[in-house]
Amino acid sequence: MFYLAWRNITRRLAQSATTACIILVAVFSMTTSYIVISSLDSNIQLSRERLGADVIVLPTGASADASSVLFTAQPINVYFSDSVLEIITTLVGIEKATPQFFTQTVDESCCSVAGVTRIVGIDLSSDFLIRPWLIEEYLNDFGDNGIILGSSAPSVEEEKVSILGTDFTVLGTVESTGTSVDETIFMDIVSAQHLAAESPYLQSLWEKTDPLSSLSCVMVSLSDGADSLLVSEAIMEACPGTVAIATSDMIMNIASQMEVIGLLCLAMVVLLIIITSLALTGRVSALVASRRRELGLMRTMGISLRKVIAGVFLETGIVTLASTLCGILIACVVSMSLVNVIHASFDLPGSIPSLTTYLVSAALGLLLTAALTMVAIIQPAIELLRSDPQMILSKEDL
Repeated sequence: MFYLAWRNITRRLAQSATTACIILVAVFSMTTSYIVISSLDSNIQLSRERLGADVIVLPTGASADASSVLFTAQPINVYFSDSVLEIITTLVGIEKATPQFFTQTVDESCCSVAGVTRIVGIDLSSDFLIRPWLIEEYLNDFGDNGIILGSSAPSVEEEKVSILGTDFTVLGTVESTGTSVDETIFMDIVSAQHLAAESPYLQSLWEKTDPLSSLSCVMVSLSDGADSLLVSEAIMEACPGTVAIATSDMIMNIASQMEVIGLLCLAMVVLLIIITSLALTGRVSALVASRRRELGLMRTMGISLRKVIAGVFLETGIVTLASTLCGILIACVVSMSLVNVIHASFDLPGSIPSLTTYLVSAALGLLLTAALTMVAIIQPAIELLRSDPQMILSKEDL
């Protein structure tokens, strides 16, 4: 039976290829949409759980894109006095605040850790941004010259690295976030200030500013019920020379945009499935119609109707299964690139889709193919049940 089905496929290769393309497009579209939407949904949820700061306070001269500094300071050397932190903590609606100090962007000539581009000093005792991403949950302080590496940094031999001529010990790493955190070296904020003060690249900045009493930004978490816009205005009024940026609204806007994209993808997939089921039904019906004499002769020779229908089902199943597996494989490869593009476009934290997501999408693709095959075979099977093999042979003039 299998050999006969395979011969029928290869004998009508153009028709089989057309049927395969119909299935491949449908499975590819559904699988890709599921992987991308699932990834976006999980990463938006991750953004809400590990949002970072509700409000980011920066020097006025730092024209920041809030989405690029949700977790770390922006990579420019503009500073304000650390007195800003003291003022912020006294304002109404502020639950907690943590400072950050950006030292500089590094390269291979001054740093032995490849894959990272900047150094950020944080106060680990008050930090609520990087700590949730730490793999080493027990880490409470940096100790003497300790650092934390972003996920893009390679493994370090003997846990020792050199940065701007100073040796540091790697204490831990950060989970992959899909954000600037992955390309960052974190160290104690005081160590970062001393490193900046001694850096030959930044000496011109310290003629009028003391690096040991300067900050790059203050990340603020608000109390429940506090209005981020009102708090931002209060911060800017209390701290002249600063700009406060509310970030929670940004995540909500991204989430609403992703919801619209998801609904559009779902509508397109449903429409494509309907079109595919109709097209596949037409293809199978045409296949059966073109082989009426062959099927009638098989019935006359004593082959049961059940086996005839099973042969048609097997032939269709081989084509659809092969095209489904190809569609799933292509979708998995393409969706990974799409997810990375969307992460980069919207600055959402998150890594590549999980293995579970890929497995579920593959299962959905196989279920879709099984359903389409069953739907497509119903009408031809009914026609075969109603047909008389002797009448078929006489009409077809065998």
